[in-house]
Amino acid sequence: MHSATLSILIGVFALIAAGGFIIKGYNAKGVLFTIGIALLVVALALGNDVVKTPGGHPVADVSNSIYALFEKRGGGLGMIIMILIGFSAYMSHVGANDVVIRVLYKPLRHVRSPYVLMIGGFILAGLMSFAIHSATALGVFLMATLFPIMTRLGISAPSAAAICSSTTVVNLAPTAADVILAAEKANADLIDFAFKTILPMSLVALFFVAIAHYYWQRYCDRREGLVQTTNGTPLCSTEATALQSDAPLGYFVLPFLPIIGLFIFDGAIAEKVELGGLVVLTIFITALLEFARTKKVAKVYEGLEVCYRGMAEGFSAVVVLLVAAGIFAHGLESIGFVKALIESAQSTGAAANIVMLALVIITLIVAIAAGSGNAAFFAFVELAPKLAGQMGINPAYLIAPMMQVSNTGRSLSPVSGVMVAVSGAAKISPLLLVKRNSVPGLVAVLVVVVYTMMFIPK
Repeated sequence: MHSATLSILIGVFALIAAGGFIIKGYNAKGVLFTIGIALLVVALALGNDVVKTPGGHPVADVSNSIYALFEKRGGGLGMIIMILIGFSAYMSHVGANDVVIRVLYKPLRHVRSPYVLMIGGFILAGLMSFAIHSATALGVFLMATLFPIMTRLGISAPSAAAICSSTTVVNLAPTAADVILAAEKANADLIDFAFKTILPMSLVALFFVAIAHYYWQRYCDRREGLVQTTNGTPLCSTEATALQSDAPLGYFVLPFLPIIGLFIFDGAIAEKVELGGLVVLTIFITALLEFARTKKVAKVYEGLEVCYRGMAEGFSAVVVLLVAAGIFAHGLESIGFVKALIESAQSTGAAANIVMLALVIITLIVAIAAGSGNAAFFAFVELAPKLAGQMGINPAYLIAPMMQVSNTGRSLSPVSGVMVAVSGAAKISPLLLVKRNSVPGLVAVLVVVVYTMMFIPK
């Protein structure tokens, strides 16, 4: 059997097995760890390397590969995840999230549907992607800020998690790495490409995705028995009036200080401060405000202990799951699954629309399988200029939709960083989150394809 075919068969079997065990209720971390390690062993049996510099001993190579993921994801991304989850716990402890609900209640009390509020949250979160380019970082940030607000306004946890994990279903950020690369490969000016090609497409797609979220999340909530109403009283009213908090009104701004800071401490207006640094600064400011309010050092320290425990919970619930998902994805890559999918697209040669659709589908599949939008797009974008040159068409006609669906695939992958992080923080299955994102994600793909055919010149 051809090695590429064997890699695809093994990869598909692994994906089906992982999905099946998780659906049956097995611990997702254990399943992904087990199958991921098994894939690494299979890769070694096939003669493939599982680390960049093999040491010659398979046990050492597999162990080093696993530890490298712990070191990478537990250090950089993992630390920001932990501190954001600790931040969320601290904001709830000091009553800041309750103040947000209290303030929002007055203008929102006449909104009878929590799903209208949900769409407003989706649009607001989508705009935040201008400042936070990383889907995982944005998803975790929204789980720390927007998620508790939405759930207290009557939006179900799965629906709120779907909003937090799908805000980068298409790319809005003109300075994101994939937009910059796409403009370069399309031989286009970055500003023109970002603002005249990508941004209008993204805004149109987000509009239709918002509509899809409204109907799909409502349908799923009803099927899962999560809709609760009493004599037609809006959920946001019953939830908001039930809140009891003596936190001062000024605490309203605390959950949003990090996102405000991103626009101020951006290196142009003021010295650049990273998101993690802004969260630490906000925690420090909150602790000082708590001391000024309570005049009790011991009580301030008790509140900070809540933050620390939240960080610990973030490690066990989210970071370890991220590592497990990383091992699973690395296993798929090590057996040659991703490479085989990429090579299957290289023989494509047909009319512009067919080639565009083929590249969109393959990019989407690889993004879902690998859990990385950039990995899929960066691999395939090299093909687009060559194919466009052979057919005499505008390379942007192929590149723009590929770039967009690589982002969409991330929100449909149970092993992507944003999906694992959000599902872990929301305490729901990654596959349930995939289901919640499935229809809005497919709508995004459809809109991107149709927009390309109608508005991007060949």
